[in-house]
Amino acid sequence: MVENTSTSTSKKIGQTRQQKRTIFYVLMFALPLLQFLLFYIYVNFNSIIIAFQEKIPRLDGLGYDITVTGKNIEKAFSFFFSAECGKMLSNSLLLFIGQIFIVTPLALLFSYYIAKEKPLSGFFRVMLYLPQVISVVVLGILFKYVVNEVYPHIMETYFGQEDVLGLMHAKSTYNSKFFSALIFTLWFSFGTNVLIYSGSMSDVDQSIVEAAHLDGVSSWQEFIHIYVPIIFSTITTFVVTGLAGIFNNQMSLHTFFGNSGSVDVFGYYFYRITALNLENVAGGKMMNLHQLAALGLIATVILVPITLITRNLMNKYGPSTD
Repeated sequence: MVENTSTSTSKKIGQTRQQKRTIFYVLMFALPLLQFLLFYIYVNFNSIIIAFQEKIPRLDGLGYDITVTGKNIEKAFSFFFSAECGKMLSNSLLLFIGQIFIVTPLALLFSYYIAKEKPLSGFFRVMLYLPQVISVVVLGILFKYVVNEVYPHIMETYFGQEDVLGLMHAKSTYNSKFFSALIFTLWFSFGTNVLIYSGSMSDVDQSIVEAAHLDGVSSWQEFIHIYVPIIFSTITTFVVTGLAGIFNNQMSLHTFFGNSGSVDVFGYYFYRITALNLENVAGGKMMNLHQLAALGLIATVILVPITLITRNLMNKYGPSTD
């Protein structure tokens, strides 16, 4: 009888613990799951719906009637092939090209240097990580001050040039503003690349490296044939996310230029026009939220197959560790 009571008590305790574990797991995953459902599934699904909707003001002036239409897609298509959109696309592609062909190779080399624990590698790790600790808005304001105030002072004081405009001054050329913002964005992303790549390289099995040294490989061969193939999946991830960023990356242009639109890329355009619509100042030729949703849908339809094909090609033809 005592044994049965003890067994029953043990079962109850076990069930109570299991219930507490279940409650803990539910509570732990509830918030991120809710955020995913609300801010990803709902937002994206809703954007697809409103891309095919149009608000028509009622005759009595009280509210709107919503109708299903394809006019938003037509408007977005015509804009997508306009000169303004072509300029934004070329700017976004320049950013992607800079990230892939400038930032990535330099980040890989710096990461290899840090992973091999060369002199001052710890110092470089900290200095390159600092931009990720400090707010991008703060760094953007500092950068704007340097190119608008410090740069003209240096040019006038040490090179004798007069009336030098800041690189991001309101009266500066379009190219001056864009390439200044481009340099800042590439510099800011450089730290993230180094942080991730150096972390991946630190996990490389040193027995493989030691075996390669016994075979007489040089540092360059070690870098190309051991480190790069082992972390190539990480490189693939950066390339894929970079492709996705073609239509999302804002290049911190709002920090530099507010809603002026003096320089545009796709991500900044979406943000800027959405903000102006929400402020109820949209008008004229400006796209409304329904047309912006249609433009985003078109961009997604174009970019998804390109991203998937790029990922598959890199996985198929990239260096192998076998």
